[in-house]
Amino acid sequence: MVLVCVAALIRGRWEEKVLGAVYLAACMASLAVEKRPWTGPQGAVIAIDAVVLGVSVAVVLGSEKLWPVLAAAFQVLTVGAHLAFITAEGRLGAAGYLTVLALWSYGMIACIAWGAGSQGRPLTGLDLQDLRKRLGPADPAMGLRGSMTGEPVARRCDESSLL
Repeated sequence: MVLVCVAALIRGRWEEKVLGAVYLAACMASLAVEKRPWTGPQGAVIAIDAVVLGVSVAVVLGSEKLWPVLAAAFQVLTVGAHLAFITAEGRLGAAGYLTVLALWSYGMIACIAWGAGSQGRPLTGLDLQDLRKRLGPADPAMGLRGSMTGEPVARRCDESSLL
């Protein structure tokens, strides 16, 4: 988890940086405030997860990427698991509750890893006019040429070459 969040902070764009930092901080804060052994929902941990949900939704609203939507969905499931456990009033075991929380956290980490892994460093100072000048004029006939020989496609595929 720490490795994924640090990778998001180093490699990512604003979405990865925000969710990576918030998720890392939330995990550390949850470890600091949780009471062991776990016997049920803890208000401070639920509040931390609710804050992460709010930040996730804010990132979704400001982003055009898919992975933040999935990350926010996993966070909705996490907060939903807290609420379901509270609503069940002791009918659910702590082991099941913790397993569900761990499962959704792996989903969140996978989404952050997806975001960080899909980012290369953005190109800065890319001037398309300069690039076109360096590459030269486009050859409109290039699409009709074979990729290996450079011959026109019609010439390679005439009947005499098939015999």
